[in-house]
Amino acid sequence: MPKVKLTLTIDEDLLVSAKAVAKQRHTSLSGMIEQLLAGAGVVKGQDAPVTESVALRLKGIAKSKLGKKTDKQIREMMYRDRYGI
Repeated sequence: MPKVKLTLTIDEDLLVSAKAVAKQRHTSLSGMIEQLLAGAGVVKGQDAPVTESVALRLKGIAKSKLGKKTDKQIREMMYRDRYGI
């Protein structure tokens, strides 16, 4: 099926984040949107929950300095910050 150009209007911060995710996944933003619409069943008329599909696709993209720390290390940091222990 031939591709058609589409113009969207979205929040600038969302666009920047979405482009970063697309780059991380080695795909285009257009490809991600196409996959999102197809996977959510929007086009086929299925009742798949969109929030579930979005959550699954975005799982693991948020990076944090805490990402490589254990629960125990995070808990110790929290106690030090909160109680000065």
